[in-house]
Amino acid sequence: MNEKVMKSIPVRREDVIKWKKEGGIIVITYNKNLSRIEEWIRKKIGGTKEIRRPLDEYTTFIWEKCDGENSIAEIIKEFDDKFGETIAPAGARVIGFMEKMLKINVIRLKS
Repeated sequence: MNEKVMKSIPVRREDVIKWKKEGGIIVITYNKNLSRIEEWIRKKIGGTKEIRRPLDEYTTFIWEKCDGENSIAEIIKEFDDKFGETIAPAGARVIGFMEKMLKINVIRLKS
């Protein structure tokens, strides 16, 4: 794994998301990134402007660590310490989740 990536610190994009804990898991809500045509269709047939995404026990743990205080390396270690064999390999699970969250633009990385 790239050392620069491992030292990066994930931060939730509070400006583009809402999130809350429901029954022990985090639910994040963010706006759909619709094109003009998709927005026109949405207005004609209905639908929401937001996506509501419930996380699971594991991704809730990772999400809570994306507070601007923990590096990716620290998150992987804590994730592995807490869940052990259940989530092996911890690094791949954390990195995979981070990649998804970066793709939908709900977290950012700071160096």
